[in-house]
Amino acid sequence: MLIDNKTIGHRIKLRREQLNISQERLGEMIGVTYQQIQKYEKGTNKVSAERLFSIANNLKVPMSFFFESTKEFLVAEEREDKNYSIQGKKTLSLQEQELLNCFRFLTDKDARSNLIGFLKSVCKKKKTS
Repeated sequence: MLIDNKTIGHRIKLRREQLNISQERLGEMIGVTYQQIQKYEKGTNKVSAERLFSIANNLKVPMSFFFESTKEFLVAEEREDKNYSIQGKKTLSLQEQELLNCFRFLTDKDARSNLIGFLKSVCKKKKTS
């Protein structure tokens, strides 16, 4: 399967946002401007192999993260040890990705707990209805 610039850019953006890293910060980490990061993420500019290797290292994912087929898209998550982990081969919908990204941005433990409690209560109500 051919992976295009937009797919690679989307995966750069997804992982960058999962780690809560700004475009400006990623640019600083790899030695380019935030405008260049924007172009990579939109697929406007092709990312060289050397640059992609640097991006992968800074985003703490293997190079293969950018080239997995869409059907086997692997979800990366930030863990305490900052390692890349695989949650499975099921592709997340856009809403699931958005929910997961929002949850990861919540730093307040009480807010996270309240959100999980709310979601569980809504799910229970759906089952009993």
